[in-house]
Amino acid sequence: MQTAFRWYGHSDRVPLLWLRQMTPRPLVVTHLAHVPPGEVWPVEDLRRLRDELSEQELALGPIESVFWTDDMKLGRGDRDLHIANYIQTLANIRTAFPDIGEIIVTYNLMPLDWGRTELAHLHPNGTRGLAYDHAAMARIDLSHGLFLPGWGRRYSREEFSALQQAYAHLGVSGFWENVRYALQAIVPAAAASNIRLAAHPNDPPWSYLGLPAFLCNAADIRRLLALYPHRSNALCFCTGSYGADPANDIVGMIREFKDAIAWAHLRTVKTTAEKTFHEADHADPTANVDLLAVMRTLVELGWDGVFRSDHGLDLLHESDSVTNGYPAIDRYAANKMLWAYQRALKSALPARAAARS
Repeated sequence: MQTAFRWYGHSDRVPLLWLRQMTPRPLVVTHLAHVPPGEVWPVEDLRRLRDELSEQELALGPIESVFWTDDMKLGRGDRDLHIANYIQTLANIRTAFPDIGEIIVTYNLMPLDWGRTELAHLHPNGTRGLAYDHAAMARIDLSHGLFLPGWGRRYSREEFSALQQAYAHLGVSGFWENVRYALQAIVPAAAASNIRLAAHPNDPPWSYLGLPAFLCNAADIRRLLALYPHRSNALCFCTGSYGADPANDIVGMIREFKDAIAWAHLRTVKTTAEKTFHEADHADPTANVDLLAVMRTLVELGWDGVFRSDHGLDLLHESDSVTNGYPAIDRYAANKMLWAYQRALKSALPARAAARS
């Protein structure tokens, strides 16, 4: 398996030079943040990104993300234009990176973005991390609009009210019909460029603030994959997003959907009350997701894709020098731990096979 590391471009306080220093050297997970959703990613900008990575002897990993627009998800007026632009963006990505075998492009179906109520939840040992409290979320005063920790944009009261009404009017079946419509256009274009679309789950895996959630569990995954059965209609399997709901059997889901997992986010959370959790240490045996069991399962299944440790805890007072929720030290440490563990598991496979024979 290959490790990867999220880099937010020039706004990221973690420079590419730091990624170059990591062992194993990770693939770089990034996107063109300056291009608004629905617009085409220019070939020239993608080539500049390629050259910038090459200068640091780094390579592109999964792209995270080429976002779906509200018009695509809600079936509104500019849907076909945005789908056409999305397809052109995929073609431009392939033009700029012709030497990568299969390119992974991530997207999500969330009505908003990932939801948290704290960016710096304090742990007993002095570390800090992201946290979600459903009761606190419900108490948010929406009369002045909505802006949650970690978001890149603010919704005015009118914008958020309109979004709530649009999803209420659309309904669940209407939403999935819009997803089918988009996939029928995008998946063949992705396949023609040897690109694999990877859907990220809802985070957290339930509805909040009056908006629905659509990719939260195994049933939702089955529904998504059935809309357009093809290798290019795939998953970004986030163990932390699914794992926030203790009802989700993470190992069982990996076994069921292994062929559809394009790449993986490996992280865990710890539930403290109903629909209330905080990010946990990647090695915490008491957390919702046993990441060592996840890695064992992936190795046993022969899955040999790309993973990145996700989120993480602020260690050694690092918070002033990194993007909120994405500390460099803990993500690197988790990548290295999980990579070393899977190497040890793989090296033990021949001995176990010989013993069975």
